[in-house]
Amino acid sequence: MKHFTLLLLLAALLCGSSTVSAQRYFEVGLQGGDMPYNGDLSDPGIGFLSDWNTFGGFYLRYRPISRVGLRLNGIFGRIEAENETSVRISQDERAAITRNFRSRIQEFSLAAEFDLFYLGDPEDRFVAPYLMVGIGRTAFEPQSQDDGVYYDLQPLKTEGQGIRTGAYDPAPYALNITTYHVGGGLRAKLGERIVVGGEVSGRLTGTDYLDDISGRRLNYQEVLANTTTQGAFFSNPAVQPGEAPDNLNYSRGGSSDDFYFLINLTVGIRLGGWGGGRGGNGCYSF
Repeated sequence: MKHFTLLLLLAALLCGSSTVSAQRYFEVGLQGGDMPYNGDLSDPGIGFLSDWNTFGGFYLRYRPISRVGLRLNGIFGRIEAENETSVRISQDERAAITRNFRSRIQEFSLAAEFDLFYLGDPEDRFVAPYLMVGIGRTAFEPQSQDDGVYYDLQPLKTEGQGIRTGAYDPAPYALNITTYHVGGGLRAKLGERIVVGGEVSGRLTGTDYLDDISGRRLNYQEVLANTTTQGAFFSNPAVQPGEAPDNLNYSRGGSSDDFYFLINLTVGIRLGGWGGGRGGNGCYSF
């Protein structure tokens, strides 16, 4: 919440310090597109773009001064992936398995937009590229499938969360996180009130658990003894509980945080404006 307050204070300072005659207005619209996920189960390099994960949402944009906009977003979608990998089943042996996951994504965020320049008349029809930074709260809930049934993974403690040896996380990972956003887009005014746009932006999540998989080093017998057999199965599905050796240590993934991105299209309607007018200063109205 303190981050949102800082952004609102920044907007107020910008508004108060502006000496230009700008027409302020609100714009409401819809957005939707692709939500690529990049994590332990995505393909390497730019291969993560092959997983098509759709989303939809709404936005409310406010333009307080020339070249600056504030935007409130609501995003609702799902990320998912499936990948073949290998896990350790003994000290000297590995086995191939297929892992899968899906997770709902619910995000509410506040973004600041900074127009770079205008093509066309900024007081009439135009095209404007812009940069964006923002902050939000994201809720997620990873699940994985076994015999056609999906299970919530966080309560299963697949990576020994809560085991009191000092080698594991003391509690399950949070399912509501703060995310930081950066990106850019293109906005165009096509008519008296219609505005369309496209934007590409990334989310810095600060967590490696969007897919329930991290690079933490695990001991299978410790995981099995401190969680359910279902949790041990999703932790390492290549072994049977009664057949696993005591020294079966393994990592399920890499140590990098998970990310997700938005590739979205927007369609909005300007609701109205007040103040200013045609000042020829780069500020625009509809």
